[in-house]
Amino acid sequence: MSGSKAILRIVLALAATTRNSALAQSDSVRTTFEVASVRLHQGTVFRSGPLTVADPLVRLEGYTIYGLVMDAYDVRDFQLKISPDIPKDDVYDKMYDIVARAPGPGAPPIEDVRAMLQNLLSERFNLRVHHENIEMQVYALTVGRGPARLKASSASQCQVRIALANDGRNNEETFSGCPIGRLADRLGNMIGNRPVLDQTGLSGRYDFRLVAVPEYRTRGQSDPADVDPVAAVGELGLRLLPAKAPVDVIAIDHLEKLTEN
Repeated sequence: MSGSKAILRIVLALAATTRNSALAQSDSVRTTFEVASVRLHQGTVFRSGPLTVADPLVRLEGYTIYGLVMDAYDVRDFQLKISPDIPKDDVYDKMYDIVARAPGPGAPPIEDVRAMLQNLLSERFNLRVHHENIEMQVYALTVGRGPARLKASSASQCQVRIALANDGRNNEETFSGCPIGRLADRLGNMIGNRPVLDQTGLSGRYDFRLVAVPEYRTRGQSDPADVDPVAAVGELGLRLLPAKAPVDVIAIDHLEKLTEN
């Protein structure tokens, strides 16, 4: 059977899986996939971009363990420590394809998907990790001298739409019904070299727009159109201040070869 036919067979099998028991579960206990296939990736395609989920069928192609752990625990590369006993190629080089079905109807919350990935990594790779707090350079996201310029939202679900701005350099990111913590996460992704901690004290959900350049677009050469994320938050009545703070770090203690299904 060809590789494409095998993947199609897996997808069809997963789509036909019964979900009656999962429908009775509340969102808060969806921490395990109903069924999941994990296989070594064939080819050179590798994952790129943030973890997104559009329906109960979750497809991840060309992910390394390094990338899977970052997505599963919602951390950046500088928040990972790897035990010297673990071969580097097992973490950084080998890639995997995952096709899995989340329980319940509709697209699961991203927090549930992260918990399911954590359990899947534990089951299939016997992954063991622990948390450490390590002091490092951060940005503190605070309210500026005046009030924050954010529109209060009644939406219960946070949605972030990311598009390339007309200048071809900056991201135009539209937030709908989002807590400020989500903005801090996105700013951390844009800045790239240090985490952003929400210290605004704002506890609501808001609608707003952010236009700024991601760090990776400035590596080759900057452009006059580039908007520094540190400056961009000023349009929202917020500030990013350099600081030092303890940051949660995931230390990978143990990893074994894939247990295929």
